[in-house]
Amino acid sequence: MSIEVELKLWLTEALSESLLARIHSCWQQLAVKVELAEPTQLLNAYFETPDQWFRRHDSGLRSRLKKGRFEQTIKLAGQQQGAAHIRPEYNVPCDAVLPKLSAFPAHIWPEGTDVAALQQQLQEMFRTDFIRQSALLTLADGTVLEAVLDQGQVTAGGQSQPILELELELVSGDAALLFQLARSLCQQLPLALGFQSKAERGYALVQQQPLSWQTPVQGLSLSQQLRALLQNLWLQQHAQQMPGEFAASFAAELQQQWLWLQQSLQNMATQQQLLQPLLAQAATLKAEPGQAMTLWLLALSELLLDVTALEHAAGGEA
Repeated sequence: MSIEVELKLWLTEALSESLLARIHSCWQQLAVKVELAEPTQLLNAYFETPDQWFRRHDSGLRSRLKKGRFEQTIKLAGQQQGAAHIRPEYNVPCDAVLPKLSAFPAHIWPEGTDVAALQQQLQEMFRTDFIRQSALLTLADGTVLEAVLDQGQVTAGGQSQPILELELELVSGDAALLFQLARSLCQQLPLALGFQSKAERGYALVQQQPLSWQTPVQGLSLSQQLRALLQNLWLQQHAQQMPGEFAASFAAELQQQWLWLQQSLQNMATQQQLLQPLLAQAATLKAEPGQAMTLWLLALSELLLDVTALEHAAGGEA
């Protein structure tokens, strides 16, 4: 088993040769050692049961073809705060595209799970196929991170959506440096915080549920508020010729979300002194897409994550 600790960043511009050169240049500037890998095509099939057993258990099951070899992966329930994700995952070789559930450790299944019955119900739901360009980054203190640039598409039922994202994953060392590197990249590159995994995007495509504006409502958890705000910021940034009256209405709703998020943080601040600097900074920001808001939301994601889980995850394999 390994604990995956990663940050998902989405590019807000089309990938060009000049932008790719800027990304590689950033990696060289921010690390004392950069090990570039050859671009690799990754073909990924995600599987489910008719009653969505894996989705209901906040898990994901996929097989991957890489350089002629298959590997199957199951990702279990974890944490998500904004663009930051922590999830246990198990990876084992397999002989073909269809995963063999009995190859995973028996203890990962909830008590009473009929693994053989699950196996019989497996069906491919969607694919995420992309070209991956990756680099292993060693930082000054010895912390090792993997940076990957994925470009491709999610496909399901004859429909597709593009994939263009930069992921940062902790390999070993200080998890806080994962966020430090992300801050530096967000200051130099056209990036936004990614709020959906590739698997989430696949499920949404299967269910024909495109991204929609999240109308602010009270009573959401802090994590849900953060997710909704990120989604609306993304939609506002990519709105195509929105009529003026609608743009004004959405801007007002976004501001309401922003105020409620600050209020939720204020309610926590008496128990968590670390939030006070963020609250002070929030008073100077407007609820709109931009580098300042991206960096603030990234800092909030870092503070909201379970530090104990991060420290445990920094050990990699368990």
